[in-house]
Amino acid sequence: MMNVEVGEECIRFAKVIRYFTLAGLILLVVSSAMYLLDIDPFVEPDRVVETWHLPASEFWKVNVGKEMESYSEFLYIAHPDNVAVFSLFFLALAPVFALLSILPKMKGIYRILTILVVAELLFGAVRPLILGAIGE
Repeated sequence: MMNVEVGEECIRFAKVIRYFTLAGLILLVVSSAMYLLDIDPFVEPDRVVETWHLPASEFWKVNVGKEMESYSEFLYIAHPDNVAVFSLFFLALAPVFALLSILPKMKGIYRILTILVVAELLFGAVRPLILGAIGE
């Protein structure tokens, strides 16, 4: 039997990923359960099925009564749907926090590459808010 030695930073990275993923999935399941149980849904589930084929701008106009100009508008709506969006954002940040947890152990070019990857992941997660992209 061969013994494999795993570095401390690999274990730390895996633990951070595990905890963030578990928390994000719990948030996602709770928000989905609230939505399915019809606890203050932002969009009525029956109407979603009927209008799913529409482009995003028309979908929101029909279901919410207004056009959503950017993703940032979703941040100011207090409904279970936002919890789902937040949980996905939280899941997207899991590798960022995992990489930041091992950054002090990185040396030389590996530290620079890690910083670049963190920057790219952060930009990808917040780009819709920065650019005001419409989800078509």
